[in-house]
Amino acid sequence: MTSPTSKFSMESLVRKELLAFKPYTPGEQPGLTTSTIKLNTNENPYPPSPKIKEAVEKVLQTGVLRKYPNYHARKLQELIAKDYDLDPNQILVTNGSDEALRMLFHTLVGPGDVVVAPDPTYSYYPVLTEQMMVGAIYKAVPVLPNLHFDFESLLKEKGKLLCFAHPNAPTGVEEEKKDLLNLVKNFPGLVLSDEAYIDFTEPNTSLLSEIKNYPNLVVSRTFSKSYALAGLRVGYLVGSLEVITWIRKLKDSYNVGILEQVVAEASYADKEYFLEKRSLVILERNKLKIELESLGFYIPNSSTNFLFCKPKQGISPESLYLKLKEKNILIRYFSTGISKDFIRITIGTPEENQKLLETIQTLL
Repeated sequence: MTSPTSKFSMESLVRKELLAFKPYTPGEQPGLTTSTIKLNTNENPYPPSPKIKEAVEKVLQTGVLRKYPNYHARKLQELIAKDYDLDPNQILVTNGSDEALRMLFHTLVGPGDVVVAPDPTYSYYPVLTEQMMVGAIYKAVPVLPNLHFDFESLLKEKGKLLCFAHPNAPTGVEEEKKDLLNLVKNFPGLVLSDEAYIDFTEPNTSLLSEIKNYPNLVVSRTFSKSYALAGLRVGYLVGSLEVITWIRKLKDSYNVGILEQVVAEASYADKEYFLEKRSLVILERNKLKIELESLGFYIPNSSTNFLFCKPKQGISPESLYLKLKEKNILIRYFSTGISKDFIRITIGTPEENQKLLETIQTLL
């Protein structure tokens, strides 16, 4: 007699919406001990604040890892709130900014709802829309030929949620603050300014200070890029008390651990180190842009820690990406839309950038 479990098929059990679903594809992650030069996922080339070592040792010595972490990551909330004159409860600390985005989508996006975004922008937004598995619609509005947002077209769109990276990814292009705020003002739903790269541009560019003036605005931040903590997974979402209170209902009980909280606190408080390393990344970004342009690349001005590069005519971006990979240098290639004509290069250390340039010169 055949048992029921002998015919078990997961495919027959999963939700039908999942059958054709394509998950988010992150950049390649070689082993941590590899000699590969990794310039494909916009990680910081410099180590995080040295002050985190003392913070971690204190946690280990006091034995508090046996206890649950603070539910709200209260100390980190307070540090951030003080800098922006906010109520700490307006800040939702999350397991990386991706968790913040997922909670935001779960709060808003229901059957048939429309999510609007420029195209290209962070490629996780359409994935999240489909992950809701409710038949939500993702409306991508192509950027202009100069890679800037098509504000005229975006202003005509209606939806439950509008998302954009500021500065944008993968282009690295920054929009005028007044244009973004006009978009927030006129959009009927909630607007997300995803500011993963905001620290690599000029001060006062963030929309975070405008939350008090625009109740439909939320801003996400991460410790992965400018604070060099991509391996730790800490981010946060900021909005009005009303908005954050609704989103917080979906938070896991203890979504950010004790070690994550104290490391993020120490890193955030060490502003001198943060500014020093930020300046080095910007310096290398500008130098690398000039060098690549001298080789015939077209590169829009970048306000991030990466460059969006179009090789000179006759050079295939995909081929260049693959040839660099053969030389143990990883960059990023997106094969759709405008992005298919470009490669994206994360800013590395001076030594990594020099090796990249020498290899590209050889290949060209």
